[in-house]
Amino acid sequence: MQIRQPVAVKFILTEMAKQQIIQEHRKQIEQLGHELEQIEEQGKQAIEQAMSQGGEIAKQVREQVETEKNNRLMQREQLLQQMQQIQQLELGTEIQNMNVETVVDVRVGDDWSKILMGSEIVVKDGVVVDIRRGGQSFQE
Repeated sequence: MQIRQPVAVKFILTEMAKQQIIQEHRKQIEQLGHELEQIEEQGKQAIEQAMSQGGEIAKQVREQVETEKNNRLMQREQLLQQMQQIQQLELGTEIQNMNVETVVDVRVGDDWSKILMGSEIVVKDGVVVDIRRGGQSFQE
């Protein structure tokens, strides 16, 4: 029988990976800054237009603009915190990156606890350096 199982993809933190992550976070923070500016400008216009339709509508528009601004500010703060965490991590640290799925053959007599332990793929600078099943290195 075959079952589908998640596979953890981890990467080993190298100086190159650290710089790529920080650079990507900076781009995202910059993009959020542009979005905040747009929300501010478009929000002012929308509020002015809503004022002509009545105070209640203007209030709703203002709340919507504030919600959007707060969402972007929270995203920016999370990115800043992640950048700080990455900068503090030691090189060589394994970091969970994503999950993918694989198909696993299950047979009578298999050790279910090892199947439940799952699999991991470890990547270093874009190259797979280890595949683990049940916590043990696995070579196909």
